[in-house]
Amino acid sequence: GKHAEYYGRQGSCEVTSRALCDRGEEEVDFVSMGIQFRSDAGPEQLAKDLLLSPLIYIRLLGILCSIIVFGCVADKLTDSGRCEYNGSTACDFAIAVGVIGFLFCLAFLVKDVMLVVIDYSNSLAVKKVIIIVDIVVNGLWAFMWFVCFAYTADQLRKTSGIGGAPTSIRNCARSGVAFSFFCILIWIAIVVVNIILLIRVIKGSDRDSQGGTPASGYASFPEGTPDQPYQGEGGESGGGGGQQYSPPEY
Repeated sequence: GKHAEYYGRQGSCEVTSRALCDRGEEEVDFVSMGIQFRSDAGPEQLAKDLLLSPLIYIRLLGILCSIIVFGCVADKLTDSGRCEYNGSTACDFAIAVGVIGFLFCLAFLVKDVMLVVIDYSNSLAVKKVIIIVDIVVNGLWAFMWFVCFAYTADQLRKTSGIGGAPTSIRNCARSGVAFSFFCILIWIAIVVVNIILLIRVIKGSDRDSQGGTPASGYASFPEGTPDQPYQGEGGESGGGGGQQYSPPEY
């Protein structure tokens, strides 16, 4: 009985997951979870598609700029317990926007990889929802970066004695403002690329919904053509010049 149960379980598992069967574990079925990986591309093609995806490079650039913003502000501009941006809350605001923007980039970077690796041909509606969420969230955060840039730039302008501050503090204060502006451009680029991707997905779904069976290269047989009797040499049935065919008598 134990042997039969063991071999029955062995037959239900794939050859590549023998170790899982030996431990009594079941292999994860991604298909039943609604996850289907692309079958039209091998590992090399998937790697090439990932390298050619512009969103991945923009996200990585956004991660870098976010780290510079909250790193500079948190490292040098709050050492004395007082924000070097005129003693205001601009430091806390810049750190918060930078950290949350960094986390957003990491989360949506996973989404960008999924859009390349996973097959969404049978669930384009899900793909559209994911892209729309990306557009809304990153559009909102582009606005937050604009507020951060305007706030820190204004407080830096009002700060007295910034010219006499140590070089590291001056550089960090200006870097926080400059890279906040760069983050505005990066997040706008993310939104624009996602809008282009959404338009392509919508066009693809419309084409799939309107498409039927492909037409063959041959002309279809005309419908509604009545059966006509055999025509003789005259070319007309029952006419004056033609002779109708009559069966021979036996």
